[in-house]
Amino acid sequence: MSRKVDYLNVGCGKKFHPDWENIDMVSHSKHVRAYNLLKGFPYADNEFQAVYHCQVLEHIPKESAATFIKECYRVLKTDGILRVVVPDLENIMKEYHRLLQENLTNPTAASEANYDWIMLEIYDQTIRNNTGGQMREFLAQEKLTDPDYMAGRMGFVGSEIRKTTEQETTSQKMNRVIKETGLFGFLKLSGSMVKQKTLNLLLGEKYRVGSFRLGGEVHYWMYDRFSLTRLLKSVGFKDIQIKTPHTSDIPDFNNYELDVKNEMIYDPTSLFIEARK
Repeated sequence: MSRKVDYLNVGCGKKFHPDWENIDMVSHSKHVRAYNLLKGFPYADNEFQAVYHCQVLEHIPKESAATFIKECYRVLKTDGILRVVVPDLENIMKEYHRLLQENLTNPTAASEANYDWIMLEIYDQTIRNNTGGQMREFLAQEKLTDPDYMAGRMGFVGSEIRKTTEQETTSQKMNRVIKETGLFGFLKLSGSMVKQKTLNLLLGEKYRVGSFRLGGEVHYWMYDRFSLTRLLKSVGFKDIQIKTPHTSDIPDFNNYELDVKNEMIYDPTSLFIEARK
């Protein structure tokens, strides 16, 4: 895979640009390299001008976070830029406190629904045992109580989830649930329905849940501007700055539509931070 810029997108999922080097645990495109990121990055020292990862760091166990950030530092060129996007714990907790007070003093149907959502933002992705968790169930409601609030919290990501759930037929939904609650990843790799059914029968729910929770979807930690800055400094990064979805010191960053697509922010309530090697 050739690249036109010395930029690396780590843990890209399905959000990537073909001009970049894109890498993730699993590849869904010829433009994405599959590699176990917990074993380090398969690149030379000082190879990239910029490294970017979005909604990735929180999925790495806290005790492994510094090692992961050190790899970002290692592959960056001198004065290269690291851009990190994570759920913003400070933002979530401020919103939780606001909604708590609102519901204690002047509750409405909207304020209660929004309170339920912010509680999911705090906990759901740390405790879920199925793909999408209760967040997906919330977003799959036929009619949201306060759609404008949800659009402000979820941005492009939420709109795409809503489209997916609205377009699903009953049969498609059934197939998705079967896949999500079984060892689908194992089945895809093994190609053996018999083997999957046998494992489910022999090992049961504990195996399924354990397999899911080790599969990369759950959150292992949360960050705010203090804790993330401290982590970056501990590895050696300098000139650490809070950014917005629209601002970056990476040349031409906005042209690649990684944080903003079709004028809609992917993760509007996230924390955006950049630092230099």
